[in-house]
Amino acid sequence: MPVKVQDFLKTAILLALATGLSWLARKAGAPGASAAIYIFSAALVGRMAHEYLWGILASIFGVVATNILFTEPYYRFDLSRPGWLLSFAVLLAVSLFVSCLIQRYKRMKNRAEDTARRVQGSYLTQMQTGRESENERMKTHLLRAISQDMKIPLSGIKETASQLYKGGEHLDPAARSKMAESIGNESEWLIRMIDNLLSVTQINANTMKVRKAPEIADEVVASAVSQFNTPNLTQTITIRMPEEMIVVPMASALIRQVLLNLLDNACRHSGDSTEIEISLSADETNALFSVSDNGQGIPEKDLPTLFEYGTNKIAASEANRGFGMGLPTCKTIIQAHGGNLWAENNPDRGCCFRFTLPLE
Repeated sequence: MPVKVQDFLKTAILLALATGLSWLARKAGAPGASAAIYIFSAALVGRMAHEYLWGILASIFGVVATNILFTEPYYRFDLSRPGWLLSFAVLLAVSLFVSCLIQRYKRMKNRAEDTARRVQGSYLTQMQTGRESENERMKTHLLRAISQDMKIPLSGIKETASQLYKGGEHLDPAARSKMAESIGNESEWLIRMIDNLLSVTQINANTMKVRKAPEIADEVVASAVSQFNTPNLTQTITIRMPEEMIVVPMASALIRQVLLNLLDNACRHSGDSTEIEISLSADETNALFSVSDNGQGIPEKDLPTLFEYGTNKIAASEANRGFGMGLPTCKTIIQAHGGNLWAENNPDRGCCFRFTLPLE
């Protein structure tokens, strides 16, 4: 049905109802109520119709109907009565004002809703673009970190093998044995790195999220410490766990590898005969993992860029003999779990690496 036909029918029905109510009011001895009834009907027409015209027509109709049907002498249009001309003008002005005001409010409301929808659409588009950009940045960061992790031992193997090949029999047995041992250590590191890469494939390439399963966090920490504890370890590792069991959704292989890397990093940068503490706690929303040492700490200037490659000597050197995963890669893995990884110096001595994992 055309809009104009709809508006005509709405106006006709509302004015018919207003006339009927005014007639009942007249019968009840309150003919003066008709003015208010028609003003109200004109306001409703202004609210329901699509154009100002219908509200104006309803206002005029109401004033004329009040004069003819509900003001003595009845059934005759008469402006000669004392004061009626002024009343007629005031009644018409009020009716027109109310009708037009409501029509204007409705149009402003519609424009505001349209603007809100456009702004919301633009915001959602920007949010989607932002998420895609962040995912792309994280993927690039992960690939760059892994490339850097693998480049150092490969370069070492190539250099050592070249020296061994060129030196040949001129090298004494001790030197050859040391070079072979170096190649073996670097090769073992690469094997660990490949194992880690297989675990990293759990990170979805599009969403940069991991496939998580509920795991007992205490057992993951204990497993990492057990794997890290070797006869050659000179540091003392202390474990602090809460009394209650903490279940955390995670990719356990990745989190275990992150803990191994943080433990190894603490050992290599805190010096011998130091104490390393690994702890676990939880609040209502997150589980908090901490690896702390009492070494020399981290220079304040290195803290802001600690998880970026090529920016400080800690990040540049840590991938050389660690557990196959640099700090930037660890941070990406924690972010893929929806958590955060950071480092801070202890108030007295040493530093502490902490990361959070959501409990849901």
